[in-house]
Amino acid sequence: MADVLLDAGWGESRYEKQASRNFLRTKFYPYSKTYAKKTNIELITEQRKEIMLKPRKRITKKQIKEDPLVTTYFKSIDFVKEHQQKITTGLIVILAVVVLLVMLGRSKRTANFNASEQLAKANTELSQNKTQEAIDILLNMIDNYSGTKSAANGVYLLAKAYYEKGDYDKSLLHFENYLDDYGDDKILASAAFSGVAASYEQLGRYQEAADNYKKSAKKYPEHFNAAQQLFDAGRCYMLQSQFAQAKECYQLIVDKYTESNLKNDAELYLAKLNG
Repeated sequence: MADVLLDAGWGESRYEKQASRNFLRTKFYPYSKTYAKKTNIELITEQRKEIMLKPRKRITKKQIKEDPLVTTYFKSIDFVKEHQQKITTGLIVILAVVVLLVMLGRSKRTANFNASEQLAKANTELSQNKTQEAIDILLNMIDNYSGTKSAANGVYLLAKAYYEKGDYDKSLLHFENYLDDYGDDKILASAAFSGVAASYEQLGRYQEAADNYKKSAKKYPEHFNAAQQLFDAGRCYMLQSQFAQAKECYQLIVDKYTESNLKNDAELYLAKLNG
């Protein structure tokens, strides 16, 4: 019966068949020692040794070529060799751009420092009533360091210097230049509007003066000088006999700038205009 069962196993390995025979013969012939010498564990151990001792297959050149990573590597090498000159040129261009940017950064910092130094000198000259000396410094600074923050402040200061000198045409020109080219600083922009208006007023052009005073007060209503600008606008409108416009300016002071020391004066002018 054991022999029949032994022949029934198919699709098994040699070691599996031997293990099966040992099991069956031990079961049906418990006193047989011929087939019990090798246990199933020993057979499995032998099978593992045979597998470990079995020589591994060598990787062929064809298999290496077909490997995706190796293929990509060799393609990259070929690409670099083929485009070596272009790649070198590109790296040189990138390096040149980096160097240029570093140099521009240094140049800009140097320009800002030199411009701020010149601006400080001009302020010192103005404080000592050396107006022409300050103008010369500012003209040179604006020309050499255009685009810097100090140059922007220098344009405003130049306009102010011309105004103090009594050259109202040039003060008007430079105040307007500041508003056109810069004007991001709200405080200086409001002051520049006042400078434009004051220059017009000194030139006897009261309509333009009043309009610029009023324009600044409406554009920068929170500015500390807004009430004064409305008051100046009212005065210029009255010089033009535009009493309705003057009343509007004085009324804005009374209604909106209640804490201003100009409120009482505005109320007096309103009383005269309404009487």
